[in-house]
Amino acid sequence: MQDLTNIRTKLNDDLFATTQETCLALCRVQDITKKSKDKAYIICACIYQKADPQPSLHLIRMGEKANEIAKKKATILLRDVKTIDCAPVPNDKRQSSSLGIDITTTEREYSYQALKLEEKQEFLTNLRKITNHHLRQSRDKPKYLNLPNDDDLIVNPQNMETLSNRPSANETWDAITQQEEQDLTNLMSEYDFAIKDAERFVDMLQQRLTDLDVANVETVMASEKGAVQLMNMLDKAVEEISKIDGRLGLYEKKLSTVADAVKIMSRKDSLIQIETANVQKLTETLENLLDMQDFSDDYIHLLQNSDLTNDNDRTTCIQVATLLTQALGVQLQPGMEKMSAIRQRRDLLEQTQKAFSLRCKNFLSSKFVFHSQEYGERFEIGGNELPRHGEKMLRPLIPFSPLCHWLKASSPTHFKEVCHAYISQIRPIYTKEIHGFFESARLGVMKGIAPMLDKRAAGSVSTINTIRRDKQHAQSQSTGGVPDHDPIFLRNYTKEFRTRCDKIFDRVLGQIANIVREEQSFCVNFFNFLDENTTSGDNAPESTESIENFNSSGLKQMLTDLFEPLDSEIKSLITHIKTNDPFTVLYLFVRMSEHTIAVQNYGAFLNKLYAGNLILLKRDVDSYVSDICQRINEHRPVRNQRVKILPFDFSEEAEIIFDKSPRMVDLHRVYKNLVAAIFRGIEQCASAVVSDGKTPHSMIRLENYHQMQHIMGINKLSALDAEKQEARKNYNAAKAEYEREYCGFPFEKLHTFFERVDELRKRLAKDEDVQFQSDCSIIELRRLVREHPPKEVKRGLENLSKKIEKHLSDNTGLIQAIWHDIQSLVLDEHQRMTKLIELCYPNSNIHLEFTVENLLAFFTETAPTSH
Repeated sequence: MQDLTNIRTKLNDDLFATTQETCLALCRVQDITKKSKDKAYIICACIYQKADPQPSLHLIRMGEKANEIAKKKATILLRDVKTIDCAPVPNDKRQSSSLGIDITTTEREYSYQALKLEEKQEFLTNLRKITNHHLRQSRDKPKYLNLPNDDDLIVNPQNMETLSNRPSANETWDAITQQEEQDLTNLMSEYDFAIKDAERFVDMLQQRLTDLDVANVETVMASEKGAVQLMNMLDKAVEEISKIDGRLGLYEKKLSTVADAVKIMSRKDSLIQIETANVQKLTETLENLLDMQDFSDDYIHLLQNSDLTNDNDRTTCIQVATLLTQALGVQLQPGMEKMSAIRQRRDLLEQTQKAFSLRCKNFLSSKFVFHSQEYGERFEIGGNELPRHGEKMLRPLIPFSPLCHWLKASSPTHFKEVCHAYISQIRPIYTKEIHGFFESARLGVMKGIAPMLDKRAAGSVSTINTIRRDKQHAQSQSTGGVPDHDPIFLRNYTKEFRTRCDKIFDRVLGQIANIVREEQSFCVNFFNFLDENTTSGDNAPESTESIENFNSSGLKQMLTDLFEPLDSEIKSLITHIKTNDPFTVLYLFVRMSEHTIAVQNYGAFLNKLYAGNLILLKRDVDSYVSDICQRINEHRPVRNQRVKILPFDFSEEAEIIFDKSPRMVDLHRVYKNLVAAIFRGIEQCASAVVSDGKTPHSMIRLENYHQMQHIMGINKLSALDAEKQEARKNYNAAKAEYEREYCGFPFEKLHTFFERVDELRKRLAKDEDVQFQSDCSIIELRRLVREHPPKEVKRGLENLSKKIEKHLSDNTGLIQAIWHDIQSLVLDEHQRMTKLIELCYPNSNIHLEFTVENLLAFFTETAPTSH
C-alpha cells in the first residue's frame, strides 16, 4: 500500500498538477486487449479541483526509468461509462475473473486485469464512493456488475471528505503574520504552566465553561418576559391573517359573478354588431336597387331628344348620362339579376345608354367635319410660321369635351371611333401645312426666306409647280455662285450660309414644338387622357399647365397619327442641308441637342421625335469626321510643285458653334480624332514627296507642325494639351533636321577644319600639339582664314537666305524663327573657333577676319524678306 501512496503523490505532483486534478483512487493493471501484456498501466480515478468536480478515469503509462515522466494514454469521463464489470467472464485472454475489470462506454469496451486483488478491491470501493457522491443526482452514472459485497455502497460523508481531502504535495501553507505571532506568544505565555501541570489547566478550562453556562441561563431567564410578549404578538398576527383570508374569499366570489356578467355582455355586443352590419348591407342593396329602378322615364326621353348644340341641354344631358352610368354600375346581390322586373329595367337602361353613346359619337364626328371644313387651307408657301389651330378649330370644340369624357367612361368602342374620326379630319390639314412649311424651309436654305407669294391656295397644282421651278432656279444659281466643297477642308461654304441654315433649322424646330404642345394640350383636355393612367397621388397633374409632362400611351399614339409626316420631313430637311454643305451638320447637331433638352418636359411624343433625330445627327457628325479623317490620310501633294502648308483647318468656327453647349465633350472628341488624322497626314505627305529639291521632307513637317501649334495655341484648346506637346516635339525635331541638312555655315571650310581640330584634341596629350599635325597646321589655318574675308561670309549668308526663301511658303513667322536659330548657331560657331585658335595655336597671332559685329550686320542686311 505504501507503494501506491508514493505513486499517487508522484502523479499528483508531476501529471495532475497542471490540469488541476486530484487522484483519489488508483490500481495497477494490464491491458489484455493488446498483444504485449507485459506492459503495466495504472487506472486513476480523479476529480477536478473546481466547483464542478467532473470525476474521470485516466489510463496512465508509467515511465520505465526513474526520471521518466508518466503519460496519459486514455481519458474517460465517469458519466460516459455505461457499465463496470467487476468479475467478467473468463475467456482465452483472461484465465481468472477475480482480477478482471471491464469498462464499457458508448463508443468502445476496455478490458483490464489487476496485478493484485487487494488493489482492485480498494480501487472499486473508492470508485463506488466517488460515483455515489458526485453522480448521485445524475442519470448517467455507471452500473456496477458482479460486485459481491454491497456494504461499501453506503456513502459516509466523513469518509468521502477524508478521501477527497487527502493532502497532496502541491498544497501550500500560508505563513502567519507578525500580529498573529504576537497573539500566539501572549497566549502561550499566559498558559505556560499548562505544559507542566495539565490537570490544573483542565480544571481552569472547566471552571470557565461553567461560568459561561451560568451566564447563559441567567440571560435566558432575563429574556422570558420578552419571549411571552413575542408569542402574544404572533397569536394576534395569526388572527389577522385569518380575517384577511376570509375577506379574500368573499371578494373572489363577487369577482367570479362579475366575470360571468362580462362574458354575457360580450356575446350580446357581438350579436348587436352582426345585426347592425346586416342592416347596413341590406340598406345599401335596397338603395342601389331603388337607384336603378327609380331612373325616370323623363330622363330617358331627354337623352333621346335633347339638343346637344344647346349649352343648357348639353349640360343636363351630361348630368343625366352620369346618373345612368351610375345606375348601371350598381352591384346587385347574386340571384337578383334573375328577377324579371330588375332584368327588364336593366335592359332598358343599357339600350338607352347605347343609343345615347351612338348619338354622341355621331354628333362629335359631325363637329369635327364642320370645323375642319370651316378652317379651310390657311398656309401659304414661304410662310415663316406654322398656322395655329387653337382659335379657329380647337377652342370651339372644347365645350363638347364633357360628352367625350362620358363616352370614354361608358362606351370605349364609340370613344375609339371618335378618336379615329378626329384623326381622319385633322391629319390632312397638318400634312399639307407641314409639307408646305418644310418646302419653304428648303427653299430658304438655297436663297433665303422666300417672300410671301400671292394669295394662292397652299397645295394647288400651280403653286407646287411654281415652287419647284423656283427651287430649280435657285439651285442652278447657287451652283455657279457657291464653289463645290473640297473634302479636305472642314469649312467650304461661307459662314453666312451656315448661319442662315442654322436659323432656319432653329425656327423649324421651334414651330414644331409650338403646334405639338398646342395639339397635345387640346387632346389631353378634350379626350381626357389623364384618366388613362392612375391620376391620384404623384402621377396626377395639378393644373392644365403641368399636363405637358404627362405621359400616356393613348396620347402618344394620337399625336403620332396626327403628325405622321413630321419625322420624315425633319430627316429630309437635314439631308437637304448637309448635302449642300456637310460641315453644317455641326450646326444642326448643336441646335437639335438644345431643343431636345428644352422639350424634355413636353411629353413623350416630342421627346422621342427630337431624341431620335438627335441620334441620327450624332451619327452624321461621326460619319462626317470619319470621312474628313480618311480624306486627310489619303491626300497626296501634286508632283513637281512646291508643297505648301496643307489645307487642314479646324476649331475656329466649331468653337463658335459649340460655345456654351452641353455637347462640348463631343467637340473635344472630334478634335482629338482630327488632330490625330492631321498628324498622320503630315507624315504621309512628307514621306510621299519626291526628293527634287523644291520642298524638303523636313520643311513639310516643319511648316505644318508650326501651323498646328499656331491653331491649337490661339484657340486655347485645353482638351488638346497632349496633342500640343506632340506637335511641339515634332516641330523641334523637324526644325533640327532641316537646319542640319540645308542650313550650313557661310564659312563651311573653316567649320570643317575646326571639326578636325576637335578630333585631334581628344587624341593628343596637349592642345598645342595640334598645330604640328600636317592637316591642321598653322599654314593651313592661315590659308583658310584668308579665304573667308567678311565679303565672302556675307555672300554665303545671302545664298543661305535665298535657299530658305525657296523652301518656305508664305509664313513670315516661321522664316524669322529659322533665321534667328541660324544666327545663334553662326555666332556660337564663331565663338568656338576663336577659342580653339587661342588654345591650339598660341602666339600664332592668327585672328578671324570677320567679327561678331560683322556677323550681326550681315544677318540684318541679308534677312529673308517678309511675304
